[in-house]
Amino acid sequence: MQISSALNSGLQGLQQANNTADKAASDIAQATADREEQNEASSDLGTTETVNKAQPASLTESAVNLKVAEAQSSASAEVIKTADENLGTLIDVRA
Repeated sequence: MQISSALNSGLQGLQQANNTADKAASDIAQATADREEQNEASSDLGTTETVNKAQPASLTESAVNLKVAEAQSSASAEVIKTADENLGTLIDVRA
């Protein structure tokens, strides 16, 4: 494997992790806003119904996706770090 392809793989992994984290954060924000909106509507109507049970599952899934993105970004950063160290070693050997 070439060092440039390792660097590219690491960068692509970081970008994908960033996109995953952005989507998960957006989903959490949207679910929270929807929940607050439903709670306000319930209180306006004077009902004590619970919030839709599908939301906690989506919140849980989004939280898991955030943790996956965190692990993916850590792994991608290690790939970049290793490729950088290898490149430095090759430069030292050539010098």
